[in-house]
Amino acid sequence: MCTVEGNWNYEFDIFNIEKSNFSNFEIIMNNFQECALKTFENTFTAEDRTYKDITQKSDDDLRDLIENNKTLKQKIDIKLKELQHQQKQYETFKQDQKLLIQEIKEKHEAFLMAKKYYKKFLRMYFTIESRSNDSQTIFVQFFNEARKDSEKYSVRLLRNICKCKYELQSTNPQLKNIKELQRKLQDTNDVPGILSCIRKSFLTIKDSTKR
Repeated sequence: MCTVEGNWNYEFDIFNIEKSNFSNFEIIMNNFQECALKTFENTFTAEDRTYKDITQKSDDDLRDLIENNKTLKQKIDIKLKELQHQQKQYETFKQDQKLLIQEIKEKHEAFLMAKKYYKKFLRMYFTIESRSNDSQTIFVQFFNEARKDSEKYSVRLLRNICKCKYELQSTNPQLKNIKELQRKLQDTNDVPGILSCIRKSFLTIKDSTKR
């Protein structure tokens, strides 16, 4: 059986209850606001740090890209200079080739005219009998406008193409002074002078056979 004490106050103090609850609510709200502010602050700080990291990385990437572009431009400039140099060399080569062709043509025409003149007025036949990379064997026959089966009254010269030097190889018939003529040609490289001496010797031999 329950008993109620006589000094027990059974009336509720609504005001105190509301005041206590409000104080607790206020504490909770303050704690919530503080937590929210810290959360926002941490979020913004993290985002700011992330933004700075991204910005720094972008700056580094941009710097690397600029350096790579500079390096690439330098390589392109070098290749362009090489190409321009090669182009100039090619143009020079074409010009030299054109001049060389013209020179060869003029020399060939002069050779043909001289050959025709020698045949007609000196009755002398000559041709390049054989050739290699650095030399030519020249056959000369006197008193004929065309090569005969017999090699009588003929001369063979060896021409060094690079040095443009001539060497007397043989005469038919062999002359007594051939050693002297070979030495003279070696010293002077005077082909017309040597051929003139040989022709005179051949004329002497030819006239002597007619008697």
